[in-house]
Amino acid sequence: MRQQHESELEMELIPRQTSIGIDSASVSSSTTISSSSPSSSSTKSPFGFMNSSSTVWFIPIIFALATFYMYILSTNAPPLNTEADRMTLHFPRSIEALKNLSNTLQHYRENHLAYLLLLYCSAYLYKQAFSLPGSAILNLLGGALFGTWIGFPLCCLLTATGALFCYLIVANFARKLVVQYCHKRIILLQKKVEAGRDNLFFVLLFMRMVPMSPNALITMTCPLLNVPKKIFFFSILLGMAPYTFITVQTGSFLSQLNSFDDLFTRRTLLTLCLIATVAGCTGLIVARVRRKIPQTVI
Repeated sequence: MRQQHESELEMELIPRQTSIGIDSASVSSSTTISSSSPSSSSTKSPFGFMNSSSTVWFIPIIFALATFYMYILSTNAPPLNTEADRMTLHFPRSIEALKNLSNTLQHYRENHLAYLLLLYCSAYLYKQAFSLPGSAILNLLGGALFGTWIGFPLCCLLTATGALFCYLIVANFARKLVVQYCHKRIILLQKKVEAGRDNLFFVLLFMRMVPMSPNALITMTCPLLNVPKKIFFFSILLGMAPYTFITVQTGSFLSQLNSFDDLFTRRTLLTLCLIATVAGCTGLIVARVRRKIPQTVI
């Protein structure tokens, strides 16, 4: 009964593939869900031969391996100059701790730039792949360490790449788990995606740009809604760019920041809302133009 219930939930979540803009090539790589095969999914997985309850156990294994990699990377770092510098090497929970960490790493960067870049990129991808909090802090740190014009494109690329890792983890190992615990919220997101079936990229772009949107939930839902990886990747790359730019630019003036609340001022939120509105209106215009253009039948 439990497997049948999970199958019914997943069948309800999977939209019609033509309704979200998936072409025939994508359809051919999908598996048809039927009541006779409750463990099948809409996206074919290399681990499809396993039961869904078995593939879930890959998640803690992957997390443990990634954590072990981060531990090895951090413990084999080139030595710091003083014991006081070592005391600052922890994830900051206050603006003062972030400033101290930034000062330490800026001195560290002079002699160990390649290692610092590897450590920063690894930490960012680790956070994104497992949907851990801390994007604002890492963006601030990226701006302080690398400046706006290097830190901004770097953070945008890391955000999109790390989210793609999360997409692949959910698609291959955690489909049933996400459906089980986020079913009602996923249904709401599905309706938004279905409503913009002719303009999926702009729908996702708008959802990413809206301030305080549930980005982690959107990321974990996209594999369930058969969102193509290319659209998923570029919607995050461009959709999170305004927020990333603001936080990275603020990080370049980290010494003038008094608290994390200074990041989300009324002016900042209004700016993000305006950008999201422009993206949403652009999507509506494109969708209307597409409907007016006659479809050519080959």
